[in-house]
Amino acid sequence: MSEAQRSALNALLFCTGDQSKDIVLALATNCPGGLDSAVANCIDEVLEFPLPREDERFELLNLYLDKREIAELMASVQAAAYRSENCVLDPTLFREVVDYKAAEHQQRRKLAVGDGGRV
Repeated sequence: MSEAQRSALNALLFCTGDQSKDIVLALATNCPGGLDSAVANCIDEVLEFPLPREDERFELLNLYLDKREIAELMASVQAAAYRSENCVLDPTLFREVVDYKAAEHQQRRKLAVGDGGRV
């Protein structure tokens, strides 16, 4: 652990030493086993949010993407697979395409806000 990390941890532990009704500290991690034991001992309540089920993933897609964007995403995934060696779509390639299309979507939203809200 670096000196900066140790200082941050000590500051956190110092601030959480006394109970207060005015302060709520929420921690989020993808690796709960990697938390320092001193930090883990200060946590009163743990909430786990598992990965969404397949049907929940479709709900999220429908919530955030319109049908045209989903079609464009899948066309991009298909094109990426065809361009890849042996025409194979692996999880890494899929994630790259999804990340690229998500960034493109965010850019469109930013431009739309700057253009009076038209998408």
